[in-house]
Amino acid sequence: MMPINIIDVNEETFEIEVVNYSIQMPVVVDFWAPWCIPCRIQSQTLAQLAQEADGEFRLARVNVDEQTRLAEHLKVTNLPAIKAFVDGRIVAEYVGVLSEKNLRMFVDRIMPRAGSLLLVKGNSLMLLGDFEEAEETLEQYVIQSHGDPAGLLAYARALLYLGNGKAALQILEQFPVSSEMNDSTVLLPVAKAYNDPEMEKIVLDNPLESAFRNAIRLAKRGKILIALDGLLGVLKKDKNYRNGQAKAVYLGLLEVLSDDHPATRQYRSDLSTALF
Repeated sequence: MMPINIIDVNEETFEIEVVNYSIQMPVVVDFWAPWCIPCRIQSQTLAQLAQEADGEFRLARVNVDEQTRLAEHLKVTNLPAIKAFVDGRIVAEYVGVLSEKNLRMFVDRIMPRAGSLLLVKGNSLMLLGDFEEAEETLEQYVIQSHGDPAGLLAYARALLYLGNGKAALQILEQFPVSSEMNDSTVLLPVAKAYNDPEMEKIVLDNPLESAFRNAIRLAKRGKILIALDGLLGVLKKDKNYRNGQAKAVYLGLLEVLSDDHPATRQYRSDLSTALF
């Protein structure tokens, strides 16, 4: 017996069972045909994900051999194909075969985000300076939201605030494709610098290198504003120090602060003055 959240739809039922229904919950439409071998595998995986989700999204299946006009209307020209509907419109689609991992990511991105208040709370706690509780709150949000990119980005920022470069680097190096991905790449130089054992070594015969390493050590200990001051001093003397690493770390620390921090705008202005 087919689960209640997995249905077959046709041209007559599509508007009600997919478009209108997607106002209540996300609907993933699986376009398939009996002769399409890759469709069989992908359809089985989608059905498994729908059963695991236990009613958090609906899987609607369309046999394109029987529903040619519907397939043409939705511009389905190759199989397998999937389209996701939320609030009555297509929000994501893919043509071709996806691995189980990528299918899960496709579904996760359209699922209602659990505990979104946790994300707001975590970001607010960082602005208030309570980074340990922020880290715990954001970790909980990431788990509940199945790795929401906005949550991952905020969690990585909290980890960097606390000097946990190893955990932050693991997140940032495997960051999912999303609108937050550009911000994650800005954070990456900070995480890499935190994980560089050379940064803990004292240098006596190179004032710029000594200042650079000291700034990294300060940032790891949560003294980010002082670290930015140190890096600014380095950049005023050599705007391309360490082949641009000093600038990249400076920009990364501004991302750790976020644009909501009251000091960020001034530090961006100071950087522009130093570089130009």
